[in-house]
Amino acid sequence: MAEAAYVFGYGSLMEKASRTRTNPKAIEARPARVSGYQRGWFHQFSNNVGFTCTYLGAFASATATINGVVYEVEDFEKTKQRETGYTPAKVKVEMLDGHPWDPGKEVYIFVSDPSDISKTKEPTAELPMVESYVDICVTGCMEVEAQYPKAHGFLQEFFKSTSGWNSYWVNDRLYPRRAFIYQPNASQIDEALQGANLLHYVQLPSGE
Repeated sequence: MAEAAYVFGYGSLMEKASRTRTNPKAIEARPARVSGYQRGWFHQFSNNVGFTCTYLGAFASATATINGVVYEVEDFEKTKQRETGYTPAKVKVEMLDGHPWDPGKEVYIFVSDPSDISKTKEPTAELPMVESYVDICVTGCMEVEAQYPKAHGFLQEFFKSTSGWNSYWVNDRLYPRRAFIYQPNASQIDEALQGANLLHYVQLPSGE
């Protein structure tokens, strides 16, 4: 019998479309914060065949916090099998929607395996950040702010509590000069990145 559990998503899983591709019923996701972990652009799969970029990851850090969303998964075992390169760890959550969390419901964060954390704890020339993945994370934060007024500032907290932003950042959007065709939120995302003093890091791929 499948065992249900609650997951704290802090990257692409903050976006509803991304989250529900693998968990169709995970439409509701409440904003929350977890203490004792650092989020950053440093997850590089040690067996990187098929993985050509750096993803968001997390590791234990006593003074750090991460904002994200809490949602239910119906089959936690399948979720663990899918999250290759990450290990689940039980966490306590601080809710950001104005309502308390039921302490009887266990929540898990997926922490990067040490072998999958880049040596510099940043993206590299071989495995950069990619704009399409940044777009998903930022869109997820915008969805949270739109749905939960008490989570105002959620996106800025994401920017500030995420380490590893550097110049190894590729704009892989389809038609990056007219990105709105495939990414409707392109202008809002770029405006938010500009406001956080991050947009200037984006490097267009050669030939664009």
